[in-house]
Amino acid sequence: MKAILHLSSACNLRCKYCYAARTEHGARMSIDTARAAIELVSREGRGSFCVSFFGGEPLLHFPLIRDVVPLARELAAARGQTVAFRMSTNGLLFTPDILQFCSDQGILFAISCDGNRQAHDAQRVFPDGRGSFDALSTLLPEILRRCPHTVFSAVITPASVSHLVESMEWMWSQGIRFVAHQLDFADPAWDSVSFEVLAQQYRLLGDWYLEKTRSGEYFYLNILDDKLKTHIRSDFNQAPPCDFGISKVSVAPDGTLYPCVRFVSDDPKTRDYIIGDVRTGFTEARQNLSRKNLAPKTICESCAYVGRCIHYCGCNNFTSTGEIDTVHPLVCEHERMLIPLADSLGEVLWHEKNPAFLAKHYKIDLSRFPLLGEYDME
Repeated sequence: MKAILHLSSACNLRCKYCYAARTEHGARMSIDTARAAIELVSREGRGSFCVSFFGGEPLLHFPLIRDVVPLARELAAARGQTVAFRMSTNGLLFTPDILQFCSDQGILFAISCDGNRQAHDAQRVFPDGRGSFDALSTLLPEILRRCPHTVFSAVITPASVSHLVESMEWMWSQGIRFVAHQLDFADPAWDSVSFEVLAQQYRLLGDWYLEKTRSGEYFYLNILDDKLKTHIRSDFNQAPPCDFGISKVSVAPDGTLYPCVRFVSDDPKTRDYIIGDVRTGFTEARQNLSRKNLAPKTICESCAYVGRCIHYCGCNNFTSTGEIDTVHPLVCEHERMLIPLADSLGEVLWHEKNPAFLAKHYKIDLSRFPLLGEYDME
């Protein structure tokens, strides 16, 4: 089980798409609250558990991170468990010492970066309105030197969508090889024009994906690779559903438990999604909300992509429609556009017997490939 610790509600940026009201001085988690959260997920996690540092900006509270890591290791050792550490950060507060600490302690982190200057500075700004691209770019060489497998998280909005492929090319030039894109479905600026731009950018991104894969490069691009997984792996076309607070839980600075990071905010509507407290444990709401989130959605029953799309993400549904079990129409249009594109790329690379593609998605021993015969991918 994973505990996502919201160490502070404070942040050094004011990103335009942020779902929470960020301030310079926000609520801060205490070591006692962090300890109670770790003890809770340790009990729930049985043989292993994960501690993820979140915010606001978690590095504003780095001393707590430094205290929590040995505490979690000590608890895991006492119970014969293993513990892993993760962090989501904007990266702007990294220093050589903090990077070394993360490396020494095995803290894997994801950095928010929306792409090139035009895309990034359109959305990720300081309190005074200045873009943060230059500040992050200065730190990238040292970050990637120490942590070359860092995942970079990028949000796609109408303001940045026209720079999607250019942004991927810029990231690649910097040495970034692992990128996780997420569309901001809640942005009211999406319209037929911007959505057509998205479709064009996705097609170009598909060409880029083919080019890099054919060159033998190893990389991860979630919007295409994750869709390919839903075709190739599992019991045919089943995306991994969000269990909404069962396998991971978000812990607010005061110890309140929520099923996802997006519910830790000042929005009074999120109070309906409290599933417990680190000191008293989970309430019945945890199981009730998880069942509600996983229940089949009538609007999706006849869709050919029902097992492969993101309609199951209650957090995404909540931010875009206000209800965890109501899917935004834009989600449907997006998935009907993206899934066929991913499938077409997979079919091309399968028929080409592309070594990089097969190694990534099938883990096929290429020396034995001729023995597999000629057949089409299901």
